[in-house]
Amino acid sequence: MPMPSHQHAANAYSSAAETVSPALKIVMLYDGAISRLHEAKLAILEGRIEDRYRLVLRATAIIDGLHSSLDHENGGHIATLLDRVYGYASLRLQQINVANDPEICDEITARLSELRESWAALAHEKGPLEPSRPRNSDQHLAMSSVI
Repeated sequence: MPMPSHQHAANAYSSAAETVSPALKIVMLYDGAISRLHEAKLAILEGRIEDRYRLVLRATAIIDGLHSSLDHENGGHIATLLDRVYGYASLRLQQINVANDPEICDEITARLSELRESWAALAHEKGPLEPSRPRNSDQHLAMSSVI
């Protein structure tokens, strides 16, 4: 019997037995990366180059973590597609620091937001989604403070 597509999505990542669903963890990671990109854009606009650099490094660490966690054996076509998206996002993240261009932040944020919404729908399908997106920079995920 073919695996439902949401199961392929969940299987795109290696899983560990913990209390938070894998889909919710992925949403939280997207929230962290998106938040860092918003902050990096603001740092560019305010001329805070060192802050931009650190924020882009944090966003890159999140994307690289998602990328390296892909399970190509069980994730099927979705893992392959995510592999391409994350590879592209990593290249574009590097270009933020080279070009100091806030539009690249917007581009990557838009792509990650689309993926985030898909994972949020999957997480919601499995149960209520808590917490939702951070409302301001003070509400960053505890998880992202490690990165």
